[in-house]
Amino acid sequence: MSFKAVHVLLAIGVVIVAGVPTPVEIEGESSLVLRLLSSPVMRSDVFNIDCVEYYSPLLKSHVDKYNDDFAACKASYNGSLALIDSSFRSARDELAGSVKDTCVSLMTCDGQNSNSEAFGCLASGGPSASKQLEQASYKASDNQTSLLTQVSEIKETETRCQIEAYRTYNTNHGECYDDMIACLGDPNWEFPSTNYVL
Repeated sequence: MSFKAVHVLLAIGVVIVAGVPTPVEIEGESSLVLRLLSSPVMRSDVFNIDCVEYYSPLLKSHVDKYNDDFAACKASYNGSLALIDSSFRSARDELAGSVKDTCVSLMTCDGQNSNSEAFGCLASGGPSASKQLEQASYKASDNQTSLLTQVSEIKETETRCQIEAYRTYNTNHGECYDDMIACLGDPNWEFPSTNYVL
């Protein structure tokens, strides 16, 4: 098999996506590349086996680093989301208390002895109770809008974090991959003195 053909096969392992790939997609790419690298054709005399053995663990380490960075972004988002949600607890309790008190006051009308008293109670208390429930509904809608706005901002931060993690992975993995391709057909290749920063 020619060197160019192997290069094409290894290129199959490169993920081409518009967005940020998930760790599962990156793992799939890495597994394919590592399978190709460990195939019998790569063990032939045509290719520098030292090169393959040197770069294979490095390629895998870039994947592991991406998984860790991706998970850190998610953990940070989840923590921020929990804090934002809990910050609205007092507003929720206040509205719940208001609604409950309003509904309880209307329910007492049902406990009146006569129908005349019950109708009178509902007729006098109903309009103001209805107004209170309407105001509670408006407040709830405002709180939801504010909460969702903050959640959206945190989600945007998480996405930026994941994009940065992918760009770091893509750069480091790409350089390592290019170096490996360059050394595969070089019979004079020796272990590099440069250490990759992971």
